[in-house]
Amino acid sequence: MWLFHVITILQNRLFMSPPFEDLIDIYPSVWPERQLKVLPGDLRHFAPMGIGDIRFHIEEPSEERPYSLTAHPVDPFLAAPVTEPCGGTVYFGGDPNAADLAALLRLLRVRSSATDYAAFVGRSDNPEEHRHLTQLRLVRRSALVGLYGALSIDEMAHFPEQRLNVGDAVQKFVESEQTFWGMGMTQRLRGRFGGDGARTQESLAFGFMVENSYYGVYRIWSRAWLVAA
Repeated sequence: MWLFHVITILQNRLFMSPPFEDLIDIYPSVWPERQLKVLPGDLRHFAPMGIGDIRFHIEEPSEERPYSLTAHPVDPFLAAPVTEPCGGTVYFGGDPNAADLAALLRLLRVRSSATDYAAFVGRSDNPEEHRHLTQLRLVRRSALVGLYGALSIDEMAHFPEQRLNVGDAVQKFVESEQTFWGMGMTQRLRGRFGGDGARTQESLAFGFMVENSYYGVYRIWSRAWLVAA
């Protein structure tokens, strides 16, 4: 029964879910017409928490400057944003329903209705080492102006809106990756995260991170987890 359920969902996805790149405008990793210290499309780096201009400083949090930009610590206690009630990183399985995914974004106070973002895509050529398959980063225009300096105030007013809002883009990313990789322990995922195909096999999963809540920088990625046989 479980296998039949997965096959049915997968068949529906094949007809319902075009690649997410066909539904939103993807921006180049190198921002045009500006020399930037940190590129919003450089997926090797994560946006810091807090408020400030990334071109000038990233600091350790202090009592004197609690709202300054701070990098994300590894320690989960220290990783909680000081100036926001929500944030951080969440990992979840490969078949979240739309209602649960929308609820997750609400709990994290993601601005799901926003359409004023640039989207950046990256794909790992070594998933076992990088621990992800495909990643999608959404950077709102407020971050392009205030955090990265990639847009001026005048340019911000003319920045084009996306066809999908943030919440729908996240949902379509999930559906697109489900269609491509399959759900459950699929042949396409086999061996990509170190599974031996017998005692351990890969199954699709996802991660979502609020990189910067104040400006609106979000990232979702597909990954796999190892199921013990």
